[in-house]
Order: sequence, then structure tokens, then C-alpha cells
Amino acid sequence: MRTKQLVFASALALGVAAPLASAGAVPAHCFDMFGAAIGPTYDTAAPNNHWILWVHARGGTCRTLQPDEVVFHSQRPLGYPSEYLLTIAPAAPPVVVTPTAPPVLSSQPPSTATSVWLGDTARAAELITFAYANRGRPVTMVSDTGRVIYRADGVWRIYDVTWRDGFRRQVAVHMRPTREYFAIEADDGENWSTAVFIGR
Repeated sequence: MRTKQLVFASALALGVAAPLASAGAVPAHCFDMFGAAIGPTYDTAAPNNHWILWVHARGGTCRTLQPDEVVFHSQRPLGYPSEYLLTIAPAAPPVVVTPTAPPVLSSQPPSTATSVWLGDTARAAELITFAYANRGRPVTMVSDTGRVIYRADGVWRIYDVTWRDGFRRQVAVHMRPTREYFAIEADDGENWSTAVFIGR
């Protein structure tokens, strides 16, 4: 009789303790600045803090999911974006082999350029609008394409700029470490102008 009570008490304790232990672990997901889901669903008991900080730095948010959202995101799992993967796993340097020496890894100089665009997209669009208005040619629309170009001086985010007469131009914006925004422009998307300071 004593053994049955002990087994029943153990089963009851496990049945109550298991849900309580997992009550602190809630599924969560991150969303970009426009509210679109980005990256995988994660457990709040063991979050990827580097990922969360990366999302927040780009204007996104991370939050716990409602029960119906958990089902939706578990049926459609997302991976990490390639921009994020480049920050955690940069490409390995090439191996240099010489016939007289054993193989060694070549060292590459440290780079100050980042592989992702850093800056505030809304502020960049606002500065583009002000720059053209100051030139006497106010724009009707500045839209972020979400695309970037990689140049020797860094990563530039591309915006489509439209005027009332239908003329369009692409403008690329780069934020320097001093938080100064510079812009270059092109009618064809290939022949870019020289960089011009547009604000902070």
C-alpha cells in the first residue's frame, strides 16, 4: 500500500511540476521594422541575445507569440537572414600554399567596413527629401527598396526617388561611423555620382 501511495505521489508531482517548469519558456519571434516575421521562432528560456540585439539595431522588435501565432510560425519556419549570418560566421580566409613551406592561413587586414547597412532608413529617406527640396526640386516620393550595393567605402542602401513629372532616380545612402549620412545618385543604377553629405 505504501508503494502505491509513493508511486501515485511521484506521478502527481511530475504531472504538476512539468507544466510549471515549462511555464517560463514561451515561444517568441522577431519582426522587422515593417512588422514582417524575420528569423526563426525561439524559446524565451534560451534566447539568442545576439540575434535579438541585431534585430533591434535595425528597428525591429521581438515579442512572445499568441497561441494561434505559434501554430502559424511553427508551420512556416524561417531561417536567419543572410545579412545576419554574415555577422556571426564570416568567410574563412583563403589558404595559401607555397612549395617550400608548410601550408599557412594568410592573414587579412582588419576591415572597418561592415557587411550590412547601418543606419536609420526613415532618417535617410527624410534627409533625401530635404536635400532635393534644398536644391529647389522637391520630390513626391522616396521609397526604400531594401537593396544595398557594396562599394570600397562601405554598404549603401538604395532608395527610389520620384518627382511629380514622373522622373525617377535611384539614390544610395551610406552612414559613416560618425553618424553622417552621404548620398550618391544614378539614373541607370550603375553610374553613381560622387558622394555628397546630406545630414546627420
